Amino acid sequence: MQKRLALADTIRTQKARYCRYVDTHQWVEFTALFASNPTIRFFGEDGVLLAEFDAVDEFVAVTRAYLSGVRSIHQVHNDEIDIVSDTEISAVWSMEDYLIFPDGNDGRPAPMHGYGHYHETWRLEDGQWRLALLELRRTILEIKPKENAA
Repeated sequence: MQKRLALADTIRTQKARYCRYVDTHQWVEFTALFASNPTIRFFGEDGVLLAEFDAVDEFVAVTRAYLSGVRSIHQVHNDEIDIVSDTEISAVWSMEDYLIFPDGNDGRPAPMHGYGHYHETWRLEDGQWRLALLELRRTILEIKPKENAA
């Protein structure tokens, strides 16, 4: 029982780092949270696949560009953590994010406020727990266009 609690706490810490690293734009540290060949998917409120990545470098490059100049907060809570084996953990998190984009007509919105659930698989790789599968399934996504957008 003690080992299961310790593993769950380790995954909570890793997910907290995920949120902090993305909000503070610590891309090297953020990249290190992922397995070597992860599956990453983002779904809209209607269940339609919005984006998919199978290479961490591509995902981080796209994320880094999209979040350039952005102030954000990502929060997770209500975790459901299942120890599948000594090398695999399944987790579901309720999530909320809020992003404020810089002024300008670069095609990005003004503020964006979303909710949903992360569905994840964490695997022990090179002695570290890393994200092997990340799916964000949105339940609410409020996007406001910029007032000066053409």
